[in-house]
Amino acid sequence: MSKLNHIFAQPEYVEGVGNIYPILLKDYDEFDECSKILYISKNHFVETELPLLALLYLSHEQLGYSLQDLLISLERLFTLVAREKMDFYAVDENLYIFANETQDRIVDFSNYEQVRKIIMKQNLMFEQKVYKNPKVQEWAMKVIKAKQKNAPNITVEDMITTVSGYKHIHYDEMQERYTVYQLYADFHRYRKTKRHDSDVIFRSVGDERTIEDFAESLDLFHNPYDDLFVSKDKLG
Repeated sequence: MSKLNHIFAQPEYVEGVGNIYPILLKDYDEFDECSKILYISKNHFVETELPLLALLYLSHEQLGYSLQDLLISLERLFTLVAREKMDFYAVDENLYIFANETQDRIVDFSNYEQVRKIIMKQNLMFEQKVYKNPKVQEWAMKVIKAKQKNAPNITVEDMITTVSGYKHIHYDEMQERYTVYQLYADFHRYRKTKRHDSDVIFRSVGDERTIEDFAESLDLFHNPYDDLFVSKDKLG
């Protein structure tokens, strides 16, 4: 059974870290700037026993970050999702943490990956697949670019104006109350409703198209990168 915590904007609890909250639209721009590091997973590195957070520290230059910029980004990120100031602390040369002032909420090597996955799911961030074969990776990037070229250009701002218009909600209210998930849910539900209305009109003049139910389930967690390649058993 699906949970309702995402549509109701409820936080997810992590032992030792506390509640992880979904991002509100008022914080979207700042979140977008500091959350890009979340797209880096252990798949981007050679196989190792080191935890992901340690790999980010050790490889910050290869990832395009100065160490200071990396730490500032992570501080901003954890502060936004914890809704409490989270700062970087060097416990010793082998242990770094991000914690609140009383240090009863700590993100460290042991729980970073769990926190990362929660943040990404709450805010509909999807990992691109990393292929070990360079040729396959090259083709995957070509497929992504082709899909992006053919897809309609819809930004977060476009979704906000659409939802605001059809629900008659002022932007001030949306930025204070809407999460990213709620925005996507309302936007795609509205698109389904409009598509349903169009299909009904076409059917009324003899078109044989199938009319989809406007209340059909939305799979907002479907990773678009899962559909880059068709398995060979489906060809032909």
